[in-house]
Amino acid sequence: MNRRFRLLVWMALVVLPLVFGTVSAQDNIKRLVTSQGTGDPHSIDPQQAIDTRDWNLENILFPALTTFDEESRTVVGGLAESWDVSSDGLVYTFHMVKNVPWVHYNSATNAVEQVKDDSGNVRYVTAQDVIYGWTRALDPAVASPGAYILAPMIKGGLDFNAGKGTADQLGLKAIDDYTLEVTTPEAVGYALGIFGIINARPTPKWAIDASGDAWTEPENINTYGPFALKEWVHDDHLTYVKNPFWPGSPGIAQAKLDELVTRFIDDAVALREYEAGNLDTVQPVSSDQYDRVSADPTLSKELKVVPGQCTTVWGFHTQRPPFDNVHIRRAFSYAVDRESLVNNVMKGGRIPARWYTPPSVAFAPSLEDNPTLGITFDPDKAKSELALGLKDLGLSSVSDLPSITAIFGNSEFNNSVGQALEVMWNSTLGINVTLSPLDPTTYWSIVGSGPEQIFAAGWCPDYNDANNYTRDVMYSTGIYNYGKWNDPQFDKLVDQARTSQDPDERKKLYVQAEDIEVVQDAADMPLDWETIASLTKPYVTRTFSSNNVESYWKWDIAPH
Repeated sequence: MNRRFRLLVWMALVVLPLVFGTVSAQDNIKRLVTSQGTGDPHSIDPQQAIDTRDWNLENILFPALTTFDEESRTVVGGLAESWDVSSDGLVYTFHMVKNVPWVHYNSATNAVEQVKDDSGNVRYVTAQDVIYGWTRALDPAVASPGAYILAPMIKGGLDFNAGKGTADQLGLKAIDDYTLEVTTPEAVGYALGIFGIINARPTPKWAIDASGDAWTEPENINTYGPFALKEWVHDDHLTYVKNPFWPGSPGIAQAKLDELVTRFIDDAVALREYEAGNLDTVQPVSSDQYDRVSADPTLSKELKVVPGQCTTVWGFHTQRPPFDNVHIRRAFSYAVDRESLVNNVMKGGRIPARWYTPPSVAFAPSLEDNPTLGITFDPDKAKSELALGLKDLGLSSVSDLPSITAIFGNSEFNNSVGQALEVMWNSTLGINVTLSPLDPTTYWSIVGSGPEQIFAAGWCPDYNDANNYTRDVMYSTGIYNYGKWNDPQFDKLVDQARTSQDPDERKKLYVQAEDIEVVQDAADMPLDWETIASLTKPYVTRTFSSNNVESYWKWDIAPH
């Protein structure tokens, strides 16, 4: 690259915020500017996308068959208009939105154009494209990050993903161009949510064959969702434009914005850019800035805090003394003042957790319907349970208890939480706990098998369903059940909920399961349900997601 060209690139980047701006009367288009973390995403290839940021960036290009509506908290149609489920719950027949063309942004004409095949015919998104994308997600050679979630939901999926089966043995069948039949190995109540995960998307075989790993570059990419990709300045920003050919579906409307720009900057820079007027939204608002923002007379009016879908949990190793005794576990949990913890230590508008699965997760218990469920701060109850525990163990006082160690990944947040818990346990129970912060890599390599009795953990969902917290984490044989807790009744309840096709029954079963886990057995100590704090300019109309995957097609922006 010669010096003059480098200078021109540098000058373009310097003026970038001024070019971005927001809605502009000069060009009369609705352009919204936001941010999405630092540096490039892992991938916008649906089968290679990994995290929530990737999901946001690819979701508006490649809608899944189903999507989660953040307002109704239900699974609705994305690329599918509707679906039928067989009486045995094993076969799903999806009726896709018809005549959705694959599109490409043409920089020469400054327009989104329909993709055509070699014969000049428009390529439409078909059931075969879904099968190709899903098969690619399960192909072990592709190493799709979400394959472990999708594989158990498709007949033959586990074998194919393990390199033991073949693609033609998968339970995927195109009945016609717009009808897809999916056969599952067992009936489960959350399959529709799985069919909408980050990696389960149609992808364009012809574009991938032609361009290989570079197929997601703007000059090569073919998409079909409410937005098309216009520009990708790597490590700086992505620009999307409205796709006029997306017809809309039950869950994904036509876009209201003309352009959407996502800048790749860290949270601190994003907040400064927002305050300077160069961003229309910023998310998240970091904990260290939350107090300032919430006290500011202008910013506080633009601040919105919504329930998220992550839980912070500190657990007990239930097979190690003294936490092999349920009364000791209950004593420690009742001694935690979660209100004080979230208000004075965690901050950010977090919600004190009463049970494990956040109410924002599908089929989880709600606070409105279950006002007495779960655990709260109760010093008298804590002392009573401690007395029962000491009696069970044949001990005369807390000084006779074995030494207790709590381990956690070393971070400012974990250290602050640990120190607060240590004070609470000491002041209420008179018990000293040794805090042992470890290098995070070391911590995650030993948790559950190390010397600890208490450990820091937590969970964010792989998919939006209570099963991902109860069965995938706390089940007796679960690989993430670090505390080695085992309750046959809990397992029975979550197994029933897993296969039930009745939404009301599933909710009732999860209420019972949470009561066993958190109160009756006190297997762990849920501390908070994380929240998502964001700032949005008053001229922006938007929705607020509980899982950080935003429905940008619903957003709008007014002249200002």
